[in-house]
Amino acid sequence: MKRKEIVLIKETKQNEFVRKIMDSIAPFLSIRPGDRVAIKINLSGAKEIYANTHYETVDSLIQYLRDKLAIQRIAVVEGSDGAFFSAKTTWDIFYKFKYKEVELQGATLGDLDELPHEHSLQVETISGPQQVQFCRYPADYLILVVPPKTHNIFPVSLSIPNLIGFVKPEQRVLMFGASAQEMKRINFSQSEKYFQLVSFANRNFVALLKQIPPSLVLIDGLYGMEGKGPIKGSPVFHGFAIASEDPVAADALATHVMGFSPDDVPYLDMAFRAGLGNNRWQNVIGSDPQLVKFPYRPHPLFQRQRKYRERAAASAPGEPLPSPAPPAEEGPAAIK
Repeated sequence: MKRKEIVLIKETKQNEFVRKIMDSIAPFLSIRPGDRVAIKINLSGAKEIYANTHYETVDSLIQYLRDKLAIQRIAVVEGSDGAFFSAKTTWDIFYKFKYKEVELQGATLGDLDELPHEHSLQVETISGPQQVQFCRYPADYLILVVPPKTHNIFPVSLSIPNLIGFVKPEQRVLMFGASAQEMKRINFSQSEKYFQLVSFANRNFVALLKQIPPSLVLIDGLYGMEGKGPIKGSPVFHGFAIASEDPVAADALATHVMGFSPDDVPYLDMAFRAGLGNNRWQNVIGSDPQLVKFPYRPHPLFQRQRKYRERAAASAPGEPLPSPAPPAEEGPAAIK
């Protein structure tokens, strides 16, 4: 598998870090001036600001794309979980979090919920295989911009889980392995079915990644969320950014700097085995990961998430587990 470059920077100034991360990754990008670019954001919170992609980051990215890379056709898109579960529309969330203002930069806004969900994906659930419908946005280059967060199913929620916004709103819960009614009946802290959800959710998101591979991932770690993420957690002022055209490597490195092991995130290994990216990083451009690393307080279910991996190793030899690859390079020798 061909290695794609990955950049990590440490920066605490909002008006500086987009320029710095993009200056570092730009020479390695496959983007072209004539491309139609879609920036997929994360607005999973209807009112929780730290659950969402920050508007200022997207505003700065639009300016960079236009001024430095000569990109003229830019759309900012989302299908908001926060909207769906609070009986609002994605447009309501766009307005609440200032995204209407991207139109002043010459970009357009796109509500993924309004697009025809013409494509079908079979997912695994506790009731057996089911079909979910998803859409694709008409773009040549898809950028995912997400904050780093903890999660009640995955230890972390980064770029790959952000693809859920392309799924038909009422079917998104099936991506996690159960219907909305079934979810309400499962005690995540005690039920054995929780381990099924973990297994199914990881597999389902890798299947979705195969269908909608992003062109570039930008993890906006100026702020993150710890504890009861991805919605109800506490903010973390971290001050980092990661960029790569390899979404698996970007998520793996972000997992590491959040203080978790990529081995505890099954979808990273599954995606690697499917040929969708590398779950180990090498020759990080920019900052030393060890100097950026800051342990996030895990979700209260984290020990159950780790127990899933132990159970899978013991009882299901066919279950994809982290490959025996050597540890990622760290320290000054790994830095370009």
